[in-house]
Amino acid sequence: MSETRPDQRASRKPSSPDTEKAQLDQMTELANIGAGHAADAFAQIAGRPMWIGVPAVRVDQPFISPGACTDQRASGVFFQLEGCIDALIGILFSETTTEILARKLLGIEEGELESELTESVLMEVGNILASHIASAIADTLGERLLPSVPTLVLSDVEGAFLEYVTESMGSEVIRIESELFDLDHAICGRLIFVPAPF
Repeated sequence: MSETRPDQRASRKPSSPDTEKAQLDQMTELANIGAGHAADAFAQIAGRPMWIGVPAVRVDQPFISPGACTDQRASGVFFQLEGCIDALIGILFSETTTEILARKLLGIEEGELESELTESVLMEVGNILASHIASAIADTLGERLLPSVPTLVLSDVEGAFLEYVTESMGSEVIRIESELFDLDHAICGRLIFVPAPF
């Protein structure tokens, strides 16, 4: 994972409030566009319609807000976007969602799921969603944007994502969160879009 050097962060020129608001509005719009395309891809994977919750712009703690998609045994796949914008993406799945997706994609209705197979499914689903997010943003901007090699986390997702973001962008970041869910909330995912500080 590429890191932003301290001298790079220090060299940023202060922005006016109006400029910062315009940049935040743009990042929020791009995150929403990406989430919409991710929801379409998620619906195809899950085999059922998916909805998007109202996006939330957050700067407070806890770093990952409580919700059905971030239970204590949630899993996550993290990416860095590489190209026209500098941003990180976290895609989180509840334990129940992980099992439902794994059984569907692996064709295993009953019995124990091997951890290696479950991890492979999470990586595949994460890659698909991240690729749709990056493609949608790139198409909107008319530029090139690709997701990095994914980082898979199977425990302490909140702490792991906080460390992932802090190592690359520092601790003072804004995040834009969206939940993707089916009608019964049996399947859900949480998208966390973290643009570089501006």
